[in-house]
Amino acid sequence: MEFQNQAMWEKALHLGRKVLWKGKTCIQRPGDDVTSIFLIREGIIKVSATSAEGVQRTLWFMGPGSILGEAALFAGQRNTHHIDAVEDCVAYEFSRSNVVDRLLVDHPDLGEALLTNLATKSYIMSTQVEESTFLSAHRRICRFLYGLCLSRNSPQISLSHGVIAELLGLHRVTVSNAIGDLKRRGLLEERGHDLVVADIDAIASLINSDI
Repeated sequence: MEFQNQAMWEKALHLGRKVLWKGKTCIQRPGDDVTSIFLIREGIIKVSATSAEGVQRTLWFMGPGSILGEAALFAGQRNTHHIDAVEDCVAYEFSRSNVVDRLLVDHPDLGEALLTNLATKSYIMSTQVEESTFLSAHRRICRFLYGLCLSRNSPQISLSHGVIAELLGLHRVTVSNAIGDLKRRGLLEERGHDLVVADIDAIASLINSDI
């Protein structure tokens, strides 16, 4: 998740506190109190969940412009996820009082941005449930690639087979086999460590096919 609304936050940065997170460090653990939200300015963080048996699954990656912690803050709940910095990150922390009493009151457009961020997360989670229930692994991968291209407005995808497998809850071999098939069809290319969608319309058509 990466949102292109960074500029609109400039007017409110003075309400927050700049924080730095080193790469490969823990930001929050399940059970931690949530007393603020964070605007990510630079870097990528990973949000994951762990089952009672200890199986961990990545829910999403969050990039510049996205918000961390708003769901738990507004619901008055503790954090329920493992949140880690994938790389060095820069963020701004806004306390609950500053969010409720100043940010939402003085900057309604930022309140809308918070709602958009929260709604996007909800949509992603509901889509994941729908896909895991109704779509084959191959179609889920096509839908993932298609959605990512649209959200980033770019055919280039800088995710490894392993990361895609982790995000979709699939085996890496399953993802590699599907990507190999799409390459043979001429719909996908690999350039270095990146994937490049060569024909997004054809990828979209496969989502509802019998592959």
